[in-house]
Amino acid sequence: MSKTLFVHIGHYKTGTTALQVFLERSDALLAASQFEYPDIWKHHSKHSAFAFSILRAAGVDKIMYDYRDPTPPQAMWANLFDHIRSVGQQNTLISSEEFMRIGQFPKAVDILQAIMDNRPPDLNVKAIAYLRDPGSHVASWHNQLIKMNFPVADISAALDGDIEDIHFDYRRALEPWMKVLGRENVIIRPYIRDPANPAALHYDLCQNIGITATEGAITVANDPNPRFDDRVTELVRLMQNMKFPRPTINAIRNQAVTYLTAQDAVRYGGSDGISKARVQSQEALSWLSDIPNCPLPLDSFATSLPTAPDPETVNTQLLLGFVFSELIQLRQRTNNLNVTGLETRIAALEAKLAAKE
Repeated sequence: MSKTLFVHIGHYKTGTTALQVFLERSDALLAASQFEYPDIWKHHSKHSAFAFSILRAAGVDKIMYDYRDPTPPQAMWANLFDHIRSVGQQNTLISSEEFMRIGQFPKAVDILQAIMDNRPPDLNVKAIAYLRDPGSHVASWHNQLIKMNFPVADISAALDGDIEDIHFDYRRALEPWMKVLGRENVIIRPYIRDPANPAALHYDLCQNIGITATEGAITVANDPNPRFDDRVTELVRLMQNMKFPRPTINAIRNQAVTYLTAQDAVRYGGSDGISKARVQSQEALSWLSDIPNCPLPLDSFATSLPTAPDPETVNTQLLLGFVFSELIQLRQRTNNLNVTGLETRIAALEAKLAAKE
């Protein structure tokens, strides 16, 4: 009897952690559709060892998260194939966004090809991948690298080195899987993020691989992998690259988030003054246009009504405001130091040390 192995290969920053946590906690739901999300080589809800073993055998040593298992990839995958044959379920599903990196390294693709060529003849293998637009994906992955405390350049420079091509070149990421498994066996889906329905992505995965999940059957917990507030990402990146201690970075980041949250409450808590001013400005210009021989260039005025600053400018100003507030507080603390008293205490301590010597 033939069986099917589904490999959820990512992409990164497309809800993979949320899906993995859901799959690990849904044994009964999966079993009802003849699916298993196995414990074999699973760690932190995901099956990254199957990808890391291939990447390490291909000579990859970057972003390996201290992976040290010596098991060769051929042995690890053979172990998985034996497990699939031994269980009663028709379908097996494994998941790791690290699978997506295999396309970055030709030698890793060759190893994957050899493994799939040697799988049991009655085992079908299918891959499923989720993609989002490259712009938001790259920004989100850059944010994630900073969150994980990787030294990384600004996003422009990072795209020329720190960020691998598979994060924006989706052909490089997916074409190797299509060549290994066959185009018909690679399912590509758009990443879904619907605040009104947090389980939308989970239902989409189930529907597209054959897991029956009726409405209300899936409940979603809080995001297990929330991103940094984008407004503090650059601040954190600079501190990391300057080798600030991690506790210091976390403390400053938390202070920044608290400051920005307070400023947001002020910004969004009142009326929309810009919209009101635009309406009144336009009405006043209309009134002026009715004045005979008005010398004002009203058409030009109409193209320059009060306008809210763009979000990027606002966020830059807010972050600068936080930095200046920290500098002001530091200056105040310095000015309030009792330098004379401090010098007296130091002199007394030095005298005691000298006496003991």
